[in-house]
Amino acid sequence: MSDMDDTRIRAAEYSRRVDREHPACLVFLLDQSDSMRDPLGGDAGRPKHVALAETLNGLLYEIVLRSVKSPQEGPRPYFAVAVVGYQTDGHGTPRVSTALGPPLNQHDIVWTPDLARNPLRVERRQTSGGTGEIATPVWIEPIAGGGTPMTMAFDRAGLIVKSWIDSYPNSFPPIVINITDGESTDGDPSEVAERIRNLRSSDGAALVFNLSLSEEPAESMLFPSDASRLPSVHAQALFHMSSPLPGFMLDAARSQGFEVIPGARGFGFNADLRSVITFLNVGTAVGRTLR
Repeated sequence: MSDMDDTRIRAAEYSRRVDREHPACLVFLLDQSDSMRDPLGGDAGRPKHVALAETLNGLLYEIVLRSVKSPQEGPRPYFAVAVVGYQTDGHGTPRVSTALGPPLNQHDIVWTPDLARNPLRVERRQTSGGTGEIATPVWIEPIAGGGTPMTMAFDRAGLIVKSWIDSYPNSFPPIVINITDGESTDGDPSEVAERIRNLRSSDGAALVFNLSLSEEPAESMLFPSDASRLPSVHAQALFHMSSPLPGFMLDAARSQGFEVIPGARGFGFNADLRSVITFLNVGTAVGRTLR
């Protein structure tokens, strides 16, 4: 599929509202290689793997809360979520598996009611003003070590996406969000990512987004429409692997203050923690179409 073909999104696509008959699927690919121990830019030296685990835990909690229509009922099964961590062990053997803790790690995907019932623990923190506490469930622990088998991670995501579309052919297309700080150590994942983008529900093609947490001395970018200012071949490859933002996600990005244009992609480069949060909020904006 050429870039020109890839940037065309028909107006009628990506319009399916999320409900119990037409749930949505979110697949997170989390780089857990050794370099993720390095500090995340603009976050007071906090390691990337720690900052991202906290951010993803917060996002999963938000997804659970989005699925609650009444306190008496609890969260509805509006979302199925997969969190796939990828690294290599001490012998260089790829380890690509769910990053969720037990008992959720028995399945590739889990539903929002399952998440609500099975956090690893609940952490309580003081609010910024010190006037109260915030309870935050924890599903993902920070892990980092070894290499970056990104191609195998995308292959795992492709199997999840294909199975989902076979089961829910009329639902909003699955969304894959890859968060990485390095180059793939098991080959070029571009072909696998393209196969995922070619998988379709009746509402459109599956979406693939990439967030590169580079420490290169270059400007931070979110949702660019071309790769000309990206400083490396690796960053440019991740850009071309990424899907264009559907219209309602363009609107979500604009509401966050970004001057995005049609053709802007779900791609970020050299991000700090605030940018990571913005990227994830825009990339999971399908939750705003709940009914």
